[in-house]
Amino acid sequence: MTGAIATSSVIGLVAGFALKSLISDTFSGIALNLDQGFAIGDFIMLVGKPGTTTISGRVTQINWRSTYLKNPENSMLIIPNSVVSESVVMNFSKPEPATEFELAVTLDFDVPGDRAVRVLNAAGLAAARAHKEIWDCKARISELNATGITYKMMYMLDPFKLAPAQAKHIILGHIERQMKLTGLTLAHTKIDNWSRETQDLNHNLGDIKNRIWLLKNIQLFKSFAAGELAGLAERMTLRQFAPGAQIITAGDPGQSMFLLSEGLTSVLVKGEAGEVDVATLRPGDFFGEMSLLTGDPRSATIMALSETVAFEIYKDDLIPLLDANPEAAALLANAVADRRLASAQGSRKPEVVAAERASLAGKILNSMLRFFGRNDEAQRLARP
Repeated sequence: MTGAIATSSVIGLVAGFALKSLISDTFSGIALNLDQGFAIGDFIMLVGKPGTTTISGRVTQINWRSTYLKNPENSMLIIPNSVVSESVVMNFSKPEPATEFELAVTLDFDVPGDRAVRVLNAAGLAAARAHKEIWDCKARISELNATGITYKMMYMLDPFKLAPAQAKHIILGHIERQMKLTGLTLAHTKIDNWSRETQDLNHNLGDIKNRIWLLKNIQLFKSFAAGELAGLAERMTLRQFAPGAQIITAGDPGQSMFLLSEGLTSVLVKGEAGEVDVATLRPGDFFGEMSLLTGDPRSATIMALSETVAFEIYKDDLIPLLDANPEAAALLANAVADRRLASAQGSRKPEVVAAERASLAGKILNSMLRFFGRNDEAQRLARP
C-alpha cells in the first residue's frame, strides 16, 4: 500500500505539473468570459510586465484555452488565456467604438509654434479628408526638451474600420509631405560642432530665399532662373486666412493669383445642387493664374480648410518680369497649357497632345499679351 500510494502521488504530481498550463488557461478562459472586458470584434492591446512585448489586434475568437487576435500586419496571434488574464488589457472599442490616438513630432526651436501647429493641422486635415475613418485631428505643444519642441498630434479613430498602425502610417505620410512642401525639418540632436548647409526656410515667411524657393517649386515659374524671380519674390504679398475663409469666389473679377505656402484649401465649383468640393490644394499648389495672365473671372471658389498662408501675385507685380525677359510671356503660356492638359492626355497619341498644347498655349499667349497692353506683339504673332 505504501508503495502504491507513493507511486500514485508521484504520478499525480507529474500530471499536475503537466496539466498546470492547461488548467490555468481553462480557468482563465472562464474568468475572461464572465468578466466580459472585451468581446469578439473589439480592438485591444495587451500590456504585460516591464520588458515584455506589447500585443495589439482585433479579437476574432475566444475559446476555453486561447484568445485569437488578428494584428495590423494581418497575422493571427493565438494567445493562451493565462497570458491574457495576467496582462493589462486596453480596449480601444469600449465604451465607444472610436477612441483618441496620438503621435509625437519634434521640431527645432527655430520653428515658430504657430507655424508648426498650422502645418501639422493641415497634415491631419489632409489625412482626414482622404480617410473618413480618421477625424478631429489637432496638434498642440506637448513638451520642451533639449532637442526641440515636441508637438502631439491627436486624432480620433475607429480601430474596427482602420487599424491604428495603418492610421499612424497615413498621418505620418501627410506630415512628411507637408514638411517637405513647407521646408520644415525635424529637430536634430544638439552638438557643439553641428553644421549643415540647407535652405533656411524655418525662420521667416517673408525671407527672400524662402519666396524664391516657393516660386521655383511651382510649375508656372520652373523655367525661370532664380535671379529672374528675385524681383517678383520681393513684390508678392503675404496673405493669411482663417479656417472657412473664402480666398477667391467663382465669377468674381480678378487680376491676381495665389501661391499656397502653408495650410490646406478646397476647390469648390458650382453644381446642380450647389457648390461641390472637387479638389484639395496643398502647399506648393497655385490657383487664379488665368485671372492674373488674361483677366478672366474666377473659375472656382477657393476656401481655406485650416489656418492658411499664401502669397498673392498681382498683375503689376508680373510686368517687370515680362519687360526683363522677352520669352517670359511664352514660358508662362506654355506652363498654363501644360497644366490644363496634364489630366487629359490619357492614351491619346503624343502628336495629338502636342498639337492641342501648341494651340492652347497660343490662345493663352494672345490673350495675355492683349491683357498686358502688348497689342503690337499680339498682332505680330497673329499674322500668318
